[in-house]
Amino acid sequence: MIEIENVTKIYRMGKVEVYALGGISLTIKEGEMVSIIGASGSGKSTLLNIIGCLDRPTSGKYILNGVDVGRLSDNKLAEMRSKQFGFVFQDFNLLPRATAVSNVELPLIYSGSRQKRKRAMEALEPVG
Repeated sequence: MIEIENVTKIYRMGKVEVYALGGISLTIKEGEMVSIIGASGSGKSTLLNIIGCLDRPTSGKYILNGVDVGRLSDNKLAEMRSKQFGFVFQDFNLLPRATAVSNVELPLIYSGSRQKRKRAMEALEPVG
């Protein structure tokens, strides 16, 4: 379950403050599907980055499956990302100097998966 209470995000650029989120509250229950839509610049990506533990809110509370995400260390956040989320980015986000197999293997390495090469090859087989 995702519980977001009065979450704000402010980006500071020198003396300028950009308010990306202004007090968002949201609950997403297990099994529920949610779509986040809005105009360009309305904070959709910022909210998704916070939900996915890629960024931290400036204020407010984010509870993920009973865990207060705001209290987690960077290492615990990385562990949570690797076990709780799957990301599909707009850009490829591939390592340019790595092979396709190595790029597919990378998240398997972080997750502690066995048979990384075999699983990566199986995933790539349908796309040639």
